[in-house]
Amino acid sequence: MKKTLCSSTIIFLAPLSVSQPLTDINVLLGQPGTFNLTCDAFPTPKVTWFFNDTELKNSSKHKIESKQNVFSLTVNKCDHPDVGTYRAHIDNGIDKT
Repeated sequence: MKKTLCSSTIIFLAPLSVSQPLTDINVLLGQPGTFNLTCDAFPTPKVTWFFNDTELKNSSKHKIESKQNVFSLTVNKCDHPDVGTYRAHIDNGIDKT
């Protein structure tokens, strides 16, 4: 009698849950300002940062980091042109915001 083995994997997916949303910050001229958000999801989400609808990338001006479920954007040497609207687009392929 021939035996056939079968296996399968269960993958748990979780929609986005933002437990610490972005908040307004006040920064002294010339100092860095950091935005943080905490988001739980599986798979781990990709966060894209925007300033006045322009996508931001890592540079000497903008530092984008993530550690576990905390995502941050630091604006270095804040000056008057840095005043505006910052937002984060979060997407894990299951859910987005």
